[in-house]
Amino acid sequence: MDSGGEASEPFAAVPHEEWLLRLNFNPEHIDNGKVVASAVSLTDLKTRGYSIDRERLIDVTIIAQRARDQAANKPEKRQAPFLSKFECGPVRGEVDTDGRAAFLVEASPVAGNETQRANPAHAHVKSAIHRGDAGLRQLRILLLPHLQRLIALGDYVRGAFNDDKVTPAAVSTQTDGANDVDPSPDTNAVG
Repeated sequence: MDSGGEASEPFAAVPHEEWLLRLNFNPEHIDNGKVVASAVSLTDLKTRGYSIDRERLIDVTIIAQRARDQAANKPEKRQAPFLSKFECGPVRGEVDTDGRAAFLVEASPVAGNETQRANPAHAHVKSAIHRGDAGLRQLRILLLPHLQRLIALGDYVRGAFNDDKVTPAAVSTQTDGANDVDPSPDTNAVG
């Protein structure tokens, strides 16, 4: 999720009690029902931050549009959009092998412009201190378990409509018709 034009405000820590969302695609970021390590860019953890959204501020139409736009760039790899849903506090509470804080979770709202809508829910996760690639790989391993609660984007959008979190509008999450693909292997097969 490219943050595009971030607002010029200083970054503020996201409160521990907030829930966060990350857009992932099957099969690019998901294998056998799990978010894979390559879904978390070391460069993002080091510099600009691994893009996420704050659930309490989210406009589901923005996530749905982002899913459509990103899927159009790599349709063969981005067949079905899913959201990782996780709590901020446990991520902020992670520590490295030396007992130092591993992550910063900061609000980084995106300002709107001619080509994109404003996204006040945008935030990012990044390393709390400067680290080399080996240290960043360790952080990625710490972050991955938090990303494993996957919800199909279509299900999330339908839930948002049912909870009256959004106004009725034509919100399509379809990328290529495979939106409801289960990211996990078939566990109902008789063996």
